Formats: sequence, structure tokens, C-alpha cells
Amino acid sequence: MSTVIAVLDEATRNKIAAGEVVERPASCIKELVENSIDAGATMIEVEIADGGQSYMRVTDDGCGMGPEDARICIVRHATSKIRTVEDIFSITSLGFRGEAVPSIAAVSHFQITTRRKEDEFASHLVLQAGEIITQEQVGAPAGTTMEVSDLFFNTPARRKFLKSTRTETAKISEMLTKLSLAHPAIGFTFINNGRTTLQTGGSGSLQETVADIYGAEVAKEVFPLGASETEEIGVSGFVGRPSILKSSRMWQTCVVNHRIVYNPMLFKAIDNAYHAMLPKAGYPFALLHIQLDPAALDVNVHPAKTEIKFADEKAVYRAVYHAIVGALVAQEEPERIARPIAADSRQLQHREEAAADFVRTQEPERVWEPTALTLPEIPEERRSAGYAAHRGSALQASAPVASVRERRENPYTAAPGTERDFSVALHAGEATTRPDAQIHFEEETDFVPLGAVADCYIIAKKGRDLYIIDQHAAHERVRYDRFCRQMENVPSQQLLTPEFVEADETDMVLLTEQRELFRKLGYTYSEAGPTTIRIEEVPADLPGGEIKESLQTICRGLRENKHWDKATIRHRALAYMACRGAIKAGDKITIREMQKLLEDLFRTEKPFVCPHGRPVIIRFTAAELAKLFKRT
Repeated sequence: MSTVIAVLDEATRNKIAAGEVVERPASCIKELVENSIDAGATMIEVEIADGGQSYMRVTDDGCGMGPEDARICIVRHATSKIRTVEDIFSITSLGFRGEAVPSIAAVSHFQITTRRKEDEFASHLVLQAGEIITQEQVGAPAGTTMEVSDLFFNTPARRKFLKSTRTETAKISEMLTKLSLAHPAIGFTFINNGRTTLQTGGSGSLQETVADIYGAEVAKEVFPLGASETEEIGVSGFVGRPSILKSSRMWQTCVVNHRIVYNPMLFKAIDNAYHAMLPKAGYPFALLHIQLDPAALDVNVHPAKTEIKFADEKAVYRAVYHAIVGALVAQEEPERIARPIAADSRQLQHREEAAADFVRTQEPERVWEPTALTLPEIPEERRSAGYAAHRGSALQASAPVASVRERRENPYTAAPGTERDFSVALHAGEATTRPDAQIHFEEETDFVPLGAVADCYIIAKKGRDLYIIDQHAAHERVRYDRFCRQMENVPSQQLLTPEFVEADETDMVLLTEQRELFRKLGYTYSEAGPTTIRIEEVPADLPGGEIKESLQTICRGLRENKHWDKATIRHRALAYMACRGAIKAGDKITIREMQKLLEDLFRTEKPFVCPHGRPVIIRFTAAELAKLFKRT
């Protein structure tokens, strides 16, 4: 009798299983290096060619293997780390599933050279697609060398999904960086196409390892974490000053029991600890080493072993959060840490919104009550400085107003996610946002500016109503609409002398692969080194000194949403340029300039929200004012 269900042959099973462990060259390097760490290595050398697609080698000085163990290690689920199922609940090694080596060997040309210290000769095995071709004894130092060639040669569909050589190299470099930080007592060397790009001393000092990887200047800007609150959870490591930021989380490393993990809760703890201390968008330096009872976490969630589950997630969160906060407030000059808070009070709002879900699980909701409003003091050196550069051009010489039809036909006029008009009414004891309410203005507004509060909020009246307008958000909307009315490509200006910008490896990948996209956004550049680009043209309205930060912002957006369409990317870029060149909080403007700004604002199609979706205008009707003063 015929059957429709068949048992797959071993070769097919191995190729399928390999897909769970070996996603790309960086996955191979991670698994092989972790085996070396488990073998007690004190020195590990990694060499690759062509992003690891054509060649990878991992050499260590660990305990090595005998001839019989060398043959068994390529058998699936053969391992020296555990013996029974109970051992899974107290894992102390990095590897334990016995899948990595056979999975890699199944989809490559693979070689193993290994010798124990007590053996006279080393065992050398040559494999193809997981099958041993030859085995012999050779001379070699104690330890193990594993070589991988032609990865995915027998699974061409998998090979097509690999990225460019630069991208795969960057992934391997990032993985080795984190492994070095997780194991400072091991000396790591990374050789890429014959050039050494990473080398750590293996002294055991975490701060020296940070200096080896990121440089002495960065090492000076980091400080140790404070002690954790509980004895069950140990938290150590380093965090950086809010002034040193990256456009991605590549400077954030979380290590749990010496294992590199990617856990959203830990990243949330970092974000919430810094809260509003960050002067601009970005991710601060954070290196967390967390130690807890192996029985209190589950590492057997995924074959890659980077995803873990904590038995008490809230306890770990609190330990990490308080350790970081303790480090930040314990500095000798705490004002250097907190000073950027006043630079942009909206940062507080963004951080609070990002942390709202977790905070609600920790504290009961508080009822809002009207309190005295205390605005941040703006440093004297910032007053008028930013506005002086564009006062004569950007505000007083606005571009011609396009017709309503032209604006509506322009796909970039309406910012994604900001289709609704907002008017905010403040009632006694409650702030209410009404998305369905709209304010209608004449084409020629008769708003009368009365002055400004804290050089930030314009006070104006129209008829019987009182209005408060955020001058930065208003100018941001005016500039954004003007950019959208311009040509398909953002107009650019050529620099008199090219500017050289250093970019991290992940940003460099995007800048190289998305060159045409950046050209449409007004940037023209060329490569000047492995992590350096030569900027020749920038967007015409981009303020001086904002080149590097603007590129980092666009790269961060591309990483956060890989499926952005052209319109969304262009919107984000234009919104950034509109923000950076707009009037800032603390910039003094005259009544006449306020009037001009209000006239330009109400010629835009969406005067109620800035390009980022935040309110621009708050209106108080006569009736609402009467309620506030208990007159009704």
C-alpha cells in the first residue's frame, strides 16, 4: 500500500536543521567562537574573506579534542556540555545543543584541526556537506582550528539571501565586538581580508577592553555601574555620558551569565534610566553584565541561544534600572550629566511615551491636577544664536505660496500619521485633545501677537479667543511645507571644501548601498576610507555643523523600518531638516517677526501639527477661560 508521508533522508534533515542555526556567516562565527570559549581558550583568532562567504577560520588555544571526539563532534546532538534533561535547567556553558558544528558542516566545505596538550599529533578532518572525506594526523599547536569554505554551496537559495560583502563583514565585526566585551579575559583578533581590524589584550579588565575596541577617548566618557539592589541579581559594567550617542544600539551590549542576549526588556531599562537626559535622538553607550542563578532563566528558547526568558523579569528590570540610575547620579559633576535636559523639553515627553507601558505596570495612574508651570531656563549662550543665522532669510523671505490644488496633489505635503487636525482645550483640572475639532481661519489671518513666554511660546489673540503657539513647531511646519513644494529632489549646495565624516560600520553599509536615495535627499559623497565618507554636497537648507547628525538620523530611520517607501523616507528627511533649521526655544523674535511667522503658518495646509505630529496651537475660548477662573 502506497503512503504519502515519507521520512526525510539524513542529508535533507541536516540542511533543514542548519537553517535554524546558520542564518549567515556571522551565525557561524558566533557558534564556533562560543565553542572555543567553552573549551577554555585564552586567545581566539578569527579570519574571514569576502564577508565570510568564501572563507572563515576560527583558531583557539583551548583544550582541544582527541581523534575520536573530533569524529563525534560532527554528529548531530553530540555534546560534552550536558548529559541529562535536568542539566538544561542549570546551563553554565554557552553551547549545549550539539547542533552548531554539524549544521555548519552540512552546508559548507569544512575542516577541523585539533590537538590536546597531552597528544603528540593533531587530528585533521576534511568534510564536504557534512561527510568526512579524509582524516589524518598532522603537526599543529594545542587547541582547535575550524575552517569554513563556500558557505551554502549546496543550498543556493539560501546563498541568494546573503547581503553584500560589506554588510556581512559588519555583522561579523559587531558579533566579535560583543563577544570581546562579554569575555574580557580572552584576547580576540579579527582579520578581514588579510587586515587586522580588531584586537583585544585579554587582560580581564573590562575598561581596557572598551578602550581596545572603541578607543581611549570613548573609554574616558564611560563610568562603572552602581551596585544592584539585590544579592540574587548582580549587575556590573559601564554606561556612557549622554553626550556620546550612536544612531543604533550597536554600542549597547547585554550579557547574561557571560552570554550575549537580545532582550527588549533590558533595552527598555536602559532607555528609561536615561529618560530625558539625552540631548538629542540616539542611543547611549551601555555595557551590562548580569549574573543570576542559571535556574532563574531559560536559554533554550531558540537554537541561536540569543533569546532568553527570565523567571522574574520585573526584578531584573529593577536591578538594571537602579544600577544605571545610580551610576548617572553618582558622578562628581552631576550637572554635566543633567544639563542637556533643558535643551529640548520635548525630549521628556518622548521618553515618557516610550516607557508608558512599563510604568503603568509599576505604579497606579495618577490623576492630573493643574499645577504652576515652571519652564526650563535657557542658557544665555543659546539665546538668539540659532535664530541669527536664518533670521533674515528663512522667516522674513518665505517662498511663494502654492495653490491649494498644487499642495493637495503633492504626495509629500501631508506627513504620514498627521492627517488629523488638532485643537487643544484646557478645562478645569483636565487637558483634552479633540482630534475631531477643527479651527477654521481666513486666508489672511487677523491674529494679533501679544508677546512670548520663555522665548518659546507665542501668545496671540484672534477675536475673543486666546492662542498659544509653539514657535519652534510653527516654524518647523512652515519650513516643511516649503520643502515639499520644491522639486522632486531636495535642492543641494556644493561645499567649498569637502567635509570628512566618520561613520560606524552599520551606517557605512547603508550609505554605500543607498547612495542613490541619499542623492535624491540632497547629499553627494564618496568613500574616503573603510569608515569615512567625503561629503561634497548637502541639502541647501541644512545648517552648518548638522551634516553628520542628519546622516545618522536618516540611517537610524532606515534601520528601524526596512520597508519604508520613498515618500516616507523623504518625509522623515525633510522633517529633520525643517526641525534643525527652525527657530528654537530660547530664540528671541520681535512682534513683527511673530506676525510674519503666524501669517506663514496659516497659509500651510496643516497649521495645527508639526511634521512629527505634535500640536502647534493651543486655543482657549472665552468660555473655557471663564471656567478656569470659576466664573461659570
